[in-house]
Amino acid sequence: MSALEQIVLWWFLNATWELPVCFICCWLFLRFVPNLAASIRHALWLAALTLGFLAPFGTLIGLWGDSRTMSSDLGLAMAARVNGSGASHLVLLIIAAPALYRAFLLLRGGIVASRLTGRATLVEPGTLESVLPKDLLLSIKRYKVKIFSTPSAISDCGPFTCGVRRPFILIPATLFVSSSRRTLVSVVAHELAHVQRRDMLLHLLSEIMLAPLAYHPFSYWLRSRLAEAREMACDARVSGPILPPTDYARCLLDVAETLNDRASPFHALGISESATLEHRIRALITFSPSRFRNLSAWNKCCLVLAAWVLFLVLLSSGRKTFLWMSAVPEPRIRQQMLRVPPPPPPPPSPNRR
Repeated sequence: MSALEQIVLWWFLNATWELPVCFICCWLFLRFVPNLAASIRHALWLAALTLGFLAPFGTLIGLWGDSRTMSSDLGLAMAARVNGSGASHLVLLIIAAPALYRAFLLLRGGIVASRLTGRATLVEPGTLESVLPKDLLLSIKRYKVKIFSTPSAISDCGPFTCGVRRPFILIPATLFVSSSRRTLVSVVAHELAHVQRRDMLLHLLSEIMLAPLAYHPFSYWLRSRLAEAREMACDARVSGPILPPTDYARCLLDVAETLNDRASPFHALGISESATLEHRIRALITFSPSRFRNLSAWNKCCLVLAAWVLFLVLLSSGRKTFLWMSAVPEPRIRQQMLRVPPPPPPPPSPNRR
């Protein structure tokens, strides 16, 4: 087994148990501290994903820097155990295949979004000024957002937000000719909330971290929790300040019915995510600003401290867990050092007369 294969295998073995630990810790915190704002829940789930992605690298650094003799002998021992049967390549193939497929979907989503943008037409500012309120128009100019209208042939693809440095919003042409003005206002306000929160950048980073973890069931649960919290955080920015919660919920249903439940491109952010629509509408119906709570500065400091403690625990236990999972005995060099016989006694000095 080469050194690169050893590093990859170490990372996957440690991520197999460290990602569930991070997920369960975040889930328990949200259970004990309910009714947190959606933006805080999204930040907590993103922190759990980041910790679950970086913790295996921390354990590798700990294993690599423990001692050169231990690291080299550990590699030789594992190569002797695994290379003979070829199981290492099979394990790497099983683990890496979902990651490659997820990366392919991410790349394909970018290509689809670029093609849709090429076929869309830029909406003139005069059209927006006659429909949108002034607050939304000022936000569009402030964040330099471009709004495109997709043709009728592909009007069921969208609406969604894409772009990190130059964000743009794709809206189906059917929404511009809709009899209800509130539907278009809700769509633009929701997608603009994604731009204001820098959700596109966070979404891409989370997908990059989730790609090598695609073999793990907890990665799909993390993705769903992130998507739900992200969409609810944008809903909270629209319901209340721009539209009443009940009216905004009706607009979500209208958009979902208009688009025939078509999904947005893989790496884009859309308003009509069917996987989270039911929970979002239920939260909007029972919406109450005084119901949700924020974290104080003391609570945030405690969370940061707890995250560091958890990272250090994962860092220190990574070596022992890897040795247990791989069933590698103690390094031979260390055994030889422990079994070194004591030096022989010095030769007797000649008798002096």
